[in-house]
Amino acid sequence: MTHALKHVLPATWCDAQGISIGGVPLSQLADRFGTPLYIIDERHVESRLRGFREAFGPEAGLVYAGKAFLCGALVQLLDREGWLIDAVSAGELELAHRAGLDASRIVMHGNAKTDEELAQAVRLGVGRVVVDHLQEIDLLVEQNRRFGRADRPMRVLLRLNIDLAPETHAKVTTVGPTAHFGMEPETASEAARRVSAAEGLTLGGVHIHAGSQIRDLRVFRRAGEALVEFVAPLRDRFAETVELDVGGGLAVPYLAEDQAPEAREYAEAIVEGLGEARASERLGAYRILVEPGRSVIANGGVTLYRVQARKTLPGLGQVLAVDGGLSDNPRPSLYDARYEILNGSRAHAKHDTPFRVVGRHCESGDVIAPSVLLPAETDRGDLIVLPVTGAYVYAMSSRYNGVGRAPVVFVRDGAPRLVVRGETHDDLLACDVELS
Repeated sequence: MTHALKHVLPATWCDAQGISIGGVPLSQLADRFGTPLYIIDERHVESRLRGFREAFGPEAGLVYAGKAFLCGALVQLLDREGWLIDAVSAGELELAHRAGLDASRIVMHGNAKTDEELAQAVRLGVGRVVVDHLQEIDLLVEQNRRFGRADRPMRVLLRLNIDLAPETHAKVTTVGPTAHFGMEPETASEAARRVSAAEGLTLGGVHIHAGSQIRDLRVFRRAGEALVEFVAPLRDRFAETVELDVGGGLAVPYLAEDQAPEAREYAEAIVEGLGEARASERLGAYRILVEPGRSVIANGGVTLYRVQARKTLPGLGQVLAVDGGLSDNPRPSLYDARYEILNGSRAHAKHDTPFRVVGRHCESGDVIAPSVLLPAETDRGDLIVLPVTGAYVYAMSSRYNGVGRAPVVFVRDGAPRLVVRGETHDDLLACDVELS
C-alpha cells in the first residue's frame, strides 16, 4: 500500500515493522504525546530546503512562506540553511524575532497591514516590505520617520496583480480580476514613482504571486516575463540591483495519482521566462527571489488521530469518527481537500474496505475523507495517519468546540522533539476576563 504512496510520504517513512518516521514508531509517538498529533520529518524538510538551493543557485533569495507552517524550531532550521522568511502579521514577525532570526532576513507581506505592524517591521529592521496598495506608502513613510534608521532606507517591493491565468482552486488564486491582492500595472507604476521619491524608502523590486498548488510551469514563466515587462520602462526608479520576486505556489502531491513539478523544473521555468523577456539586456543587474512554503514542508508532515467510534449509517456505510478534524485541519471543509489515509495500527493489513472518516466537531462538514479504503478490521483505538499535513494545517488550526490546538513534534534520527506543546484548558481560558 505505502509503496504506491512513496511520493506523498515523508522521506524517512518506514513500514518494515510498523510505521515509523525519523526512526521513531508512530505508536510510540501517540502513546507519549497523545493524539491528535502533528509530526514533522526534520530530515525531509532539510532535504527540501537544500534541493531548492541547488535548483536556484547561491545568488537567488530563497524566502520561506511562513504562513504555510511556522514555529520556533522551524525558524532556527531555516536560519541554519540560510533562508529568509516571509511574515504576514505582527505575530509571525514576533515569532521569527524571538527564535533568533535577524530581522534583515524577514520579508513583510500583507494586504491590510496595520499601523502597529508597519511600526514593528520598521523597529525590528525587516529587510523588505512588500507594498500592496498606494495608501501603504504614506503609512510606511510615517513609521519610518518615527522608528527608522537614516543610514538604512527601508527596501520596498511592489506587489503586482497581473492575470497569469493559473489553473488552480479559485480560493487559492491570488492574481486576476477576482483577487484582492496587489496593484494592477497602472497603479503599480504610480506606486513606483511615489516610493522612488519618498524619504527613507528604496524601491528594491517587484513581487507577484499567482496562487497555490500550481502544476503548470508556464504560469511561472509568465510571471517572470510579467515582472520584466513592468520593471523595464521604469528601471531608473529601482535600486541598482532590482529584485524580481516570483512568489511561490509550486504544487505538491496529496494523492497517489498526483504529479507535481520538481524544484529544478520550477527554477528552469522562471529562468526561461526571464530569458524570453530579455531580463539581463533590459534590466541590467537583477536578483531572483522565490517564496516556497507548501512545497518545502507539506509532504514532510503527517497527522495522527485515534479512532473513537465505528458505526454503520444508512446511506453512508461504515463510518469512523476520530479525535480531531475541523479544528486541527480545516482544509477539507474549506477547499474540499482530499487526502490519502492509512491505518497506522494495521500497516500491513489490506486496505480494501471503504470507510467514511469524520471528525469530532459539531459540523456536518467535518468530514476528513468521504470515502477511503482501510482494513476491514479498523476499529476504536486504531491509529489513523493523514499524510501531507505539514502545510496549512497546524497554521490554520483553531479552538473550535473548546478543543485545544494539538502539539507538534519534530523527529530526527530516532529522537522525537516536542517543539510546540498542546494547549491545555488553562490556555483556552487564559483570555477570558471573567474567569481570571
